Amino acid sequence: MILVTGAAGLVGTELVRRLAAEGRSVRGIDILPAPTPPGATFILGDLLDRQTCIRACAGTTAIVHTAARQHHSGVPRWGRERFFAANAEMARNLVEAARANGVRHIVLVSSDMVYGLPPNRPLTEADEPNPIGPYGRSKLASEQICTDARKDGIQVTILRPRLIIGPGRLGILRKLFDRIRAGKSVPMLGHGRHRYQMVSVADVAAACALALRTPCNDTFNLGSADPPSVRDLLTDVIRRAGSPSRLLPLPSHLACMALWSLHAVRMAPLVPEQFRIADVDYVLDTTRAARGIGWRPELSDTDMLWSAYRTYAARCDAAAAPSGGGPPNPRAA
Repeated sequence: MILVTGAAGLVGTELVRRLAAEGRSVRGIDILPAPTPPGATFILGDLLDRQTCIRACAGTTAIVHTAARQHHSGVPRWGRERFFAANAEMARNLVEAARANGVRHIVLVSSDMVYGLPPNRPLTEADEPNPIGPYGRSKLASEQICTDARKDGIQVTILRPRLIIGPGRLGILRKLFDRIRAGKSVPMLGHGRHRYQMVSVADVAAACALALRTPCNDTFNLGSADPPSVRDLLTDVIRRAGSPSRLLPLPSHLACMALWSLHAVRMAPLVPEQFRIADVDYVLDTTRAARGIGWRPELSDTDMLWSAYRTYAARCDAAAAPSGGGPPNPRAA
């Protein structure tokens, strides 16, 4: 039996579906109701409760921990450190429950945010983590809690995905898509020649499934192959959407000064963890994942972003239709 935490989330939902389709025995857990495909079971429960974790882990041999508090899940304006600290507490409860139930393998879906500011080259798993915000710190703490379980004979595989894109998740993309749909200018920090790599939810779920088949004590980066520049990426989605939007390059230092000022009064559209890396070349090297678990990404950044925009536009059209909100966007169909 495989336990998937965060089964109502983007990665968890896709992974439960994939494992059930493969005929694996899978149990999901989430604080919110989740779709349960044939062959899977589900527990409604909070991972911050130790007894719930012990109950969820009973009879399982492996755990894929995808649950986490993230930037797009109702982050308070104040007390962000305390809010994200729950990620480490969930990891601690799960590891204790794994020990108590004899679980042999934990796959932790961590984050690229543990690295912090990247060097002027693709990041590798050998780079020293140096998170620059509370979310990244909480994910690094979760990694450390899980890796401590290795001394008890539990194998721990850590996956560090880049920005995950898939149906149902917009996050910081919503503001971008709103502007493209409305035909407004699209602000872009810097010249746009840098790359901002992403990874599809389907590719992340595939990595989790591969890690389950090849248990190992290792860490793997996950990201798209050959990401384009931000300018090319945004230009492509604007063109496909048939939008008159134009890119509006902003001087990075002035934009960051403004964002820091807005952050001081908790009014910034992005948090420092996000805007401090918005104009730098941010790419993860995924060579180790290819060698270690046989993982290679299938979707490109341009296809991921366009698919996300199409889903967003279709929902906007559906919401507008009952009130006569105008004809659907023909290019987003």
